[in-house]
Amino acid sequence: MKDASRRLNRFRRKIYRETPIATGSQSGSTALALSRSFTKKGFRAWCYEFGFSDSLTHTVTIVEADGLLRIHDAFLNLSYPAGLYEVLDALRGGIPIAPKTELRDRKIYVMDPAFEAETTVRWLEANADRELAPIDSLRRFEILWNLEAFSAVAPGIEAAYRELEERGYAPDLRFLMLHPVEIFDGEKSHRDPGTMPLLVGRDLHSPVATLRVEATRMSRELDAERNRVTEKNAAISRLEGECDATKSSWAAASGEAKRLGDQIVQLRAAVDDEAARAIAADAEIAALRAELRDAQAQWNAERVHWSARWRLSEPPRDCGSSRKLMLFRG
Repeated sequence: MKDASRRLNRFRRKIYRETPIATGSQSGSTALALSRSFTKKGFRAWCYEFGFSDSLTHTVTIVEADGLLRIHDAFLNLSYPAGLYEVLDALRGGIPIAPKTELRDRKIYVMDPAFEAETTVRWLEANADRELAPIDSLRRFEILWNLEAFSAVAPGIEAAYRELEERGYAPDLRFLMLHPVEIFDGEKSHRDPGTMPLLVGRDLHSPVATLRVEATRMSRELDAERNRVTEKNAAISRLEGECDATKSSWAAASGEAKRLGDQIVQLRAAVDDEAARAIAADAEIAALRAELRDAQAQWNAERVHWSARWRLSEPPRDCGSSRKLMLFRG
């Protein structure tokens, strides 16, 4: 078994060194090259692509040796100390198995400045072992290209991390292995998980991830409920404030109404007094008028009386002449 492991490692390291990486390179071509190399040496091998098609996928080589399915990654120059199914079961349990990374080898990164992301350019300049002479307009770097390097510059890496977390996984690219995209058996590609070689009948569902998703959902619902309670409490406090203000306004209005009521009572009393005085005045005026009428009547009676007496006491006019006329006639 150790002899087979050494041979497989040797083949992988050779493909790693001889396959340069360039701007936009994918792991699929390296995995296919390693698979063909294994097949030529009499091993049965498959290319396994996994991940999320909308953000990031990765391809490794699965090789059968000594009755065990071993995982080799010629793109990142690593392998796993356990078989495929043990690695998948560990991932389902939320505890990924650490791969064995070869640190002696280096890879050539061929970079086209016209198309490479500026962040990748800066990372290569800061982390490459050395920069080789350019070929035409292409810059070349000798670099330890491993999982850490890939994670630092791979496009779509952040989107893949977010999707992993949304599905309940830690932000670790190894969990992508639980999400198959395609298996190539050397002759045919299989994209239906129900018929994929090596994975038929395998449960890749992670109970741990499911529990995390459920816990996250419940936490969000709890936060939402807390926010609703906070909003309701704020509404209650606002209504209480409005109620207190209304009560204060009502108290002020009640006091004003009482003051106005007292003024009305006073005004009514004053009106009643004035009415009583007016009635008394009217009675007094009526009495004076009656007295005046009596006085007028008495005055009229006295005037008539004295007028009559005056006429009786006044001597008749031309009395002597009349008497003389009578004598002359006789």
